Amino acid sequence: MKRLLLLTALCGLFVACTTTRPTPGHQPADETEYYVKASPIEELNRRILPDPIGGLGHSNDAQLSVTDIRLTAKYTVLYMTFDHARGQYGSSASTQISIDPKAQLISPDGKETFAFVKAEGIRLTPDHIDVQAGEKAKFVLYFERLSPGINEFALFECKDSPGLTCWNVTDMHIDNPSAQ
Repeated sequence: MKRLLLLTALCGLFVACTTTRPTPGHQPADETEYYVKASPIEELNRRILPDPIGGLGHSNDAQLSVTDIRLTAKYTVLYMTFDHARGQYGSSASTQISIDPKAQLISPDGKETFAFVKAEGIRLTPDHIDVQAGEKAKFVLYFERLSPGINEFALFECKDSPGLTCWNVTDMHIDNPSAQ
């Protein structure tokens, strides 16, 4: 009798178990479009690893960070996070953020620039989104694709002014071999 109960309990455990593999996500129709909104399960399974060589750049705004950089056939894609909890400007209830559509990526020598194309998750200046104190805003910026051979680059949005902190990120790195 004890064996039957044990066997029944084990069978019940196996039936109740489900896979821990992430569910397959939506596949983009156009392979040049890298970014696809993840399902909630994929978000839970995502692991952000530290950047050991600093290739994700250094921002002039302590609240802004680049979390990933990708190259597609058409775009250079920057995945960004604005973390209001890291606020250095007091403890205001909220702050307004946006991206200037004149932002561009710049090669290290300044001779080549790559124009802003589109954004997801953030509005274009002069429009904005509000980020409440302690919250994060994640968004994606698309720029023209870096020319082959440009491995180091910077994001330049604008020059800071009183009451306005522009998002300028230097020292970004991605493997982008020269065309043969």
